[in-house]
Amino acid sequence: MALGLLRRRNRLLGERELELRARERELLERLATALGRFGTDVEADDLRHFNQAREALSSFFLLVIAGEFNSGKSSFINALLGEKILPEGVTPTTDRINLVRHGDEPGEEMIEAYLLERRHPAEILRDLNIVDTPGTNAVIREHEELTRDFVPRSDLVLFVTSADRPFTESERGFLEQIRAWGKKIVFILNKIDLLQDPLDRRQVTTFVSENAERLLGEAPLVLAVSARQAKEAREQNNDALWKGSGFGAVEDYLLNTLDQEERVRLKLLNPLNVGLTLARKYKESAFDRLKLLAEDVATLQNIDTQLAAFHQEMLRDFEPRLGRMDALLSEMEVRGLNFFDERIRFSRIRELMNSEQIRRDFERDVVGDTPRDIDDEVGRIIDWIVERNLKLWQDISAYIDRRQIARHREGMIGEVTGTFSYNRQALLDSIGRASREAVGSYNRESEARKLAEEVRGASGMTVFAGAGMGLGVLMTALLSGAVADITGVVLATTLAATGLYVIPARRRQAKAEFSTKVAELRNRLREALTRQVHGAVAQSSERINESIAPYRRFVLVQQDQLNEARDELVTAEDGLMRLRTEIESKR
Repeated sequence: MALGLLRRRNRLLGERELELRARERELLERLATALGRFGTDVEADDLRHFNQAREALSSFFLLVIAGEFNSGKSSFINALLGEKILPEGVTPTTDRINLVRHGDEPGEEMIEAYLLERRHPAEILRDLNIVDTPGTNAVIREHEELTRDFVPRSDLVLFVTSADRPFTESERGFLEQIRAWGKKIVFILNKIDLLQDPLDRRQVTTFVSENAERLLGEAPLVLAVSARQAKEAREQNNDALWKGSGFGAVEDYLLNTLDQEERVRLKLLNPLNVGLTLARKYKESAFDRLKLLAEDVATLQNIDTQLAAFHQEMLRDFEPRLGRMDALLSEMEVRGLNFFDERIRFSRIRELMNSEQIRRDFERDVVGDTPRDIDDEVGRIIDWIVERNLKLWQDISAYIDRRQIARHREGMIGEVTGTFSYNRQALLDSIGRASREAVGSYNRESEARKLAEEVRGASGMTVFAGAGMGLGVLMTALLSGAVADITGVVLATTLAATGLYVIPARRRQAKAEFSTKVAELRNRLREALTRQVHGAVAQSSERINESIAPYRRFVLVQQDQLNEARDELVTAEDGLMRLRTEIESKR
């Protein structure tokens, strides 16, 4: 009856274990997908630890023995196995990871760099593998690195500390790293035989237990032993010495407390805790990066705001400048209307017959200095456009420089470095360089000449243009030619056909046509200059946006990827935590 219940219990436990393993693999696969979004920015060691933890889910139970050199780790393992398998000594004797597993015959084989497999027919090795690690806090720092690197693969850590120097500061630092991987730690207080007084033993044991609890957040199991006495007891078959060695409690823990169900539980928790460590690490990295990208988004928005403000300011400040040009044309128009009133009269009929003289008088009395004044005003408008364009680049360049200085000052605190950091820095540097080059290469004279040609072409006057002609000269040609048509030729023909009665009508016509020409000229100039203002804004915006386009694309793409990675990491972390809680509650 009891045997049947035991078999049924084992079958249910086996089914439960398979179901938990399947769920855990699914969660770890989801985490792998989330980490994949970081690409090459996932640290190689993290990726290796993660993959090893996933593989360990279906491997043998791994009991790792860690501690400072000369704490008696190798002696402890030898006493546990009942035979001297590992070298011992007062100097660092372990320069590699020793994986001790069951074998019908003793033997050894290098299976990885710095990983030596030793086989031994000890009964305890049928249920677990034991790992002897190099001592920490040794002169040879590579040995300590080997131990630190192997800890994430462990299912349970037996941390050996010596009774004559228990729980040192360096041990505390190493234990914090073990805890960071979420490993279960059992403390072995070795060399207890050095303390003959039972009160001293209790005090040391209490000291280790209290300090470990403060560090780990829970009261650990502390087993006080003497590896030396245990070996002697086995050799002499001395029960009293064996009892005094404290090794009975170690064997009881490893064989009874650490039974099949407990080993399965710890085996399941190992990859979970490694996964949780990495999920938290890269989730924080995603948050840190998103914070930095928020600053980059603000940078881009600030540039966009400056461009929009530049456009509005250009249009606002442009109107008064056009007003000054309009005033010049209006004054000329008034002089022209007065000119027609005075000249197109019957009493001045002989003068009207001489169109060339009328044209010269018109240019002197009406046009006068207006062409030069118009040229000067248009030149000032062009210079203003050029200067504002340059000022925009200078403002953008100075802003980016300040942004870069702030970035270098703040650093990338808490960030996982890699291609993200490199690309972001390179892009910030590139737009800063582009803006500085734009400012340095900006040629005011060349830009002004180009704008003048464009205004002349846009105003429809290029057909009248000769080499070096300004807008004022072209304007004179247009108006003088028009007045010659209006006064001399047309008027003479009309008088010959109809007599004196048409003079008032022709005067009105001349004035109307002149006003039309002035209005047409005003509109041409206004439209041409307005197009140039808009064109200058568009060109500056295009050049600036072109220079920051890679940076803008990087920010937007990274935002999308990091938001997805963060969400996946949060989901994976939540699933792993819930599964861990479920596994831990089955104690």
